[in-house]
Amino acid sequence: MGLAQLLVPFLTTWFCIHVFLFLLQRFLNRPNLPVGPGSGPDYELLPTVNATGSAGGHSSSGVSAKQGGSSNTGLLVKPFYVRFSTTGLNSVFFRLGNLPQLARFWRVWYGLGVCFGMLAMVIGWVLLLFAAIKLLSWAGSSLWTLTLSGSTIPNQQQFQQHPGSRQEHGAGASRFRKRDLDDGMVLAARAAQESDDSGMVLIPIIPGITFPISHLPYYLIALLVSGVIHEAGHAIAAARERTHVSSTGIFLYILYPGAFVDISPRALAIMSPFQQLKVICAGVWHNIVLFVLAWALLSSGALMLCLRVIGWTQMDNGLSVVDVDKLSDLSGHLRPGSIITKVDDLSLKGDPLDLWKASLLPPSDPAQENSSNKQPEAGFCIPDTLLFVKPSDCCLFTPETQFGHSRDITLSCFTPFESSPSATAHQEENGDRILARNGQCLPSLDILANSAPARCTQTDLKCATGSTCYRPFTPYRIGSIVRLYYALPSWMPSTEPQTDQDRHLTATMREHVVVYQGDPTDIFEAVQVTSIGTRWSFLPLGFPTAVLLTVQYTMSFSLALSVLNIVPARHLDGHHALTAFVALFSSIRRSYRSTRSVRSSLAECLLEGGSALTAASSSLTTATFSRGTRFVKGMVASTTVLLGGVMIGSFLQMVVLFFRR
Repeated sequence: MGLAQLLVPFLTTWFCIHVFLFLLQRFLNRPNLPVGPGSGPDYELLPTVNATGSAGGHSSSGVSAKQGGSSNTGLLVKPFYVRFSTTGLNSVFFRLGNLPQLARFWRVWYGLGVCFGMLAMVIGWVLLLFAAIKLLSWAGSSLWTLTLSGSTIPNQQQFQQHPGSRQEHGAGASRFRKRDLDDGMVLAARAAQESDDSGMVLIPIIPGITFPISHLPYYLIALLVSGVIHEAGHAIAAARERTHVSSTGIFLYILYPGAFVDISPRALAIMSPFQQLKVICAGVWHNIVLFVLAWALLSSGALMLCLRVIGWTQMDNGLSVVDVDKLSDLSGHLRPGSIITKVDDLSLKGDPLDLWKASLLPPSDPAQENSSNKQPEAGFCIPDTLLFVKPSDCCLFTPETQFGHSRDITLSCFTPFESSPSATAHQEENGDRILARNGQCLPSLDILANSAPARCTQTDLKCATGSTCYRPFTPYRIGSIVRLYYALPSWMPSTEPQTDQDRHLTATMREHVVVYQGDPTDIFEAVQVTSIGTRWSFLPLGFPTAVLLTVQYTMSFSLALSVLNIVPARHLDGHHALTAFVALFSSIRRSYRSTRSVRSSLAECLLEGGSALTAASSSLTTATFSRGTRFVKGMVASTTVLLGGVMIGSFLQMVVLFFRR
């Protein structure tokens, strides 16, 4: 997908946002909407508050909503940045966090959050270290390979492309499509395969490469949901600890939607270390719980059960067409709702999505192209009256004419289906020229578009008298001939004239055939399919896929936030969590020195509100414990460098793997 195709929707969306907000200001007769409560403190517990505060909280162009306390909402608008904040949810969080019925639950709940935060901090740091080691290992092996073999990039030949054509034949509409569409589906599939093969630990988010552009709405929704749940955890925990929440809100920065909670830094400073940890670790704790709930929703089949109750159904014998790219010649012929049952002779049963992908995309390893697990292709019984009638120029191929030399685009090359393995290599190479041995130029639509043709297989080459077994011959992938067998669901009316026999077959979904010549990858890019069909026409075909993708992305983001956001790096929760952990351990150590009792020390430092001495001195704990201060500073600095190096290295590794491919 070209750069212009990415920038135009992006700029158009932001233009519409700014125009809408401008008109809203004019309509309300308020030339400057207030920035909102909490314009950003000097010390922030949450990294999103820090980011938004720097972007708009301290801006002189905004008007603070705290003036006179007359406004409880605010809006800040800048180029590619919108931030909305409100105090309207403060009372909600306070009541929720201080319900007498939930007092014990919250105490245990956020206590578990502290335990998880400590564990996740260790896991996250080890994960970063492991990722750094893998990156260094990959870089070393790549440099060693380049040193031995030299870095060479093969020249890519530009091929002349056969003009496309569209033709209809018989009861089933048959189509040729001969060239190319660009989308991110194939790139994302290849990127996932490359990352698996190279053992990448952290995969960077690159639109159009590591995930398809068409998934961007689900990506943004999942990112916003994960952020809201994360910040809600901070807000409820703060309210539970009687800490003032100044404001809450959401923002959109370029393509990053998020949420934030503005918590009073003074109130945090006088809390005990354990209370601070409850507030700090609440975000990642809520994220890991969200991940577990989403995983259970998918793995238990509860989500699919809800969809089935509404009217969708899980398919294991085909794929339902959700949409077809308007630029594709398949558009209008493969209608949304059609059920694709076979690709060539491969029946889409069992795991149809994996079979669909495997049949259309090239294997990651070229050596697997003719692997033994690929089903042998069956041939077609051709009447002898069609043989030796047309010139055989369509069976002569070169890199410039990958569809053959024939000017008649209705003809395709067929060769005899030989049972002997040595005879199946029926081609002669003279430089770049490939000539099919005993090739015949036959009308491919008449032969391939029949939904029930006479077939022959490698084990049974016998055909009826007056017929011979042949099969299509295409030496280049770009000139492949692909047959798509599909049926219409019972709720979809047919646009073709029907005979009495067709009406009799309606109940069993009469099979149609689409014949396509070109790169099979184009089909994968142009045709969006799903394994979840619908029983009624009024149900949207793409809704189940949208829900599943949103849940899957929510799982990914929640898991990433729960582990990476708690590592002790600057501008992350882990920075403040490590400070509080060191303060807590220092308090326990000092208490133990005076009481000589581990139980008494833990009871004093882990009280619901902390002891008076612990709470009053918590902000000075690391300052008085110089060794702890040095440890925190060194750990934060080293982790920040490690995190930055892993992120940059993972991005460069993905780019190198992508372009090297």
